[in-house]
Amino acid sequence: MTKHPSPQQYQTLTPSTRVYPNTIMNAGLFGAIVGGTASLALNLHKVQEDSMTTKQAFVDSLAKGAGAGVATAAGTAVATSARLGSFASFALLVATATGVGYVLNSVGKSVSENAVSVLKK
Repeated sequence: MTKHPSPQQYQTLTPSTRVYPNTIMNAGLFGAIVGGTASLALNLHKVQEDSMTTKQAFVDSLAKGAGAGVATAAGTAVATSARLGSFASFALLVATATGVGYVLNSVGKSVSENAVSVLKK
């Protein structure tokens, strides 16, 4: 007969409450790279159509990449600190990153509209 260990011999795992800054920074960097390169790919089509200069394409791509990095880092921080299951963490990451991206885009639009109105005066 095989002897099974008693329930007292199993170690219980307690979830860590730590949030690791390196993980969040790496996620933000990855988000900035992915967001910036995706934006640059779209902007290069605009350059070919002469609706945007190369300099404008790079500046716009850097700004959108930075925004994507901040949104990804924020989403990762929230999802990591929540300690939910994998699907719930993913949903929380997507929701947070989308919300942060939305706010950044709306702030960016209002700032650029103010800058354009000042230049037109």
